[in-house]
Amino acid sequence: MTVISAALFGTDWRGAPHTGAPVAVRPPASGEAELLRECDARGWTVVLTGPGPVGAPALTVAAPGADPVGAALDLVDGEPSHAVFVAGSVPEVLAARRAAVPCVALETAAARGPELLAAGAAEVHHDAVALLHVLDDSLLARPRAFGACRPTAAAAAPAGRGG
Repeated sequence: MTVISAALFGTDWRGAPHTGAPVAVRPPASGEAELLRECDARGWTVVLTGPGPVGAPALTVAAPGADPVGAALDLVDGEPSHAVFVAGSVPEVLAARRAAVPCVALETAAARGPELLAAGAAEVHHDAVALLHVLDDSLLARPRAFGACRPTAAAAAPAGRGG
């Protein structure tokens, strides 16, 4: 199972203040739709934490709330040990840690490699195209190889979610 942040497609999963409606933050970058298609072609269950590209081969969490990774897992009755979260920001990496889900991060203008690694990302790639080039060797292809991802002490995993 692959959980992909909607932020990678230019949408902030947290939504607009007071309405919760998705907020467009930028146009999607090159390679993101291709990443979705390749994950789908491999038979991986892909869940987006908010709106993605039109016609994306993925399930979408309509209202992820404050726990987008947990909401995505709940949508497909998934287990953290069989999931990988693809994040594009430090708050998203931290959300993955709270859910005890290993995280692959893609660099953005707002989040660079060292920050993403310090937040707990297991891997950082320059962008979706770079991740596609090493997909077979990435954590996406082998989620359990990373082992249990321990949530941060300050943000323990929700009840019922072991790591």
